[in-house]
Amino acid sequence: MLENANELLKILRSFVTFSHMKKYSALLFLLLLFFASCKQIKTYDSFKSMNTYISVQVFSSSMRKGAEACAQVREKILSLEQLLSTTIAESDLYAVNNSSGESAAVHAAFEPLFDFSKMMYEKTGGLFNPALYPIVREWGFTTEDYKIPSEEMISRLLTLTDFSKISIFPSGDKDLPFFLKKQRGMQLDFGAVVKGYAGDEAVKILSERGIKSALLDLGGNIHALGRKSDGSLWSVGVKCPWNPEDVACGIKVESKSVITSGGYERFFVGEDGKTYIHIFDSRTGRPVEGDLESVTIVSEKGTYGDALSTSLFVMGKEDALRFWQENRDFDFVLITKDRSLVYSEGLKNAVKVIYPFENVIVAK
Repeated sequence: MLENANELLKILRSFVTFSHMKKYSALLFLLLLFFASCKQIKTYDSFKSMNTYISVQVFSSSMRKGAEACAQVREKILSLEQLLSTTIAESDLYAVNNSSGESAAVHAAFEPLFDFSKMMYEKTGGLFNPALYPIVREWGFTTEDYKIPSEEMISRLLTLTDFSKISIFPSGDKDLPFFLKKQRGMQLDFGAVVKGYAGDEAVKILSERGIKSALLDLGGNIHALGRKSDGSLWSVGVKCPWNPEDVACGIKVESKSVITSGGYERFFVGEDGKTYIHIFDSRTGRPVEGDLESVTIVSEKGTYGDALSTSLFVMGKEDALRFWQENRDFDFVLITKDRSLVYSEGLKNAVKVIYPFENVIVAK
């Protein structure tokens, strides 16, 4: 694509005489307008939400169009935070978690994320579980006041983590149209999926506004809309778990989300000298101690990728591969503790390996 009208004029002059240019001046003028309109202007926004930094790059035909799209994205993400935060006292989720009874009223926007979470809970055999909040809090990951709970405490809290016991049903109130019913003492946290969901909602807004090219970064959750403004694919880096400042590999994508889960960014070292990460196994009530350093999911929907990256991390390498072979509606990159890289065959021409791994395996 030509960058500006002057470049077009230079090219035309090399082929057409001045007299011919005068003769076809109307046509040339229309061509100039066409190529000028094709130039994509970058608009950028960044802000803090959902306990992370969010950046939005939008490429559009005008600065005004890009700015309006960015403003709408910001508004949407902030509104989701107000709905789904565990700490904002006015949020629906806070009301659910701190309800003195068994149910609390929630807005209509709460329903799709709850329904999706219930589906993923069943699909992963409970490994994706938003009801782990009481256990995560007891370990100190919500306050950074870290501690290792007793086995008795873990066992007691595990009785409050059966997500299948939570249901949503109409309330009859047009302002708060649903009730979320739960076992007394249960508390929820959608942190393992909310950034992916917010990214999907943002991409939807941009698409509806006619934006063809954009890149969103929600605390490391990447959502690519279309291709780059020059027509090339987006290149997304996957962090090296042993040195997160470096990139382990790059992935070329178009209109995909790229979402990674790993234990190398949030963890603490206990009094016993062991490292405990922030990703929990719902079967044990303890941080995962598996054979994976990170799981990256490449999928059309970030909500799905966000949930899967956590779930496959909990599964471990072999069960993660088995899950993919049974579903195959996403692609993945696994980085293992024995310094191997495993990725799905759908990414065969998209992955560029940078770190000197011991083994690089393409799963089929």
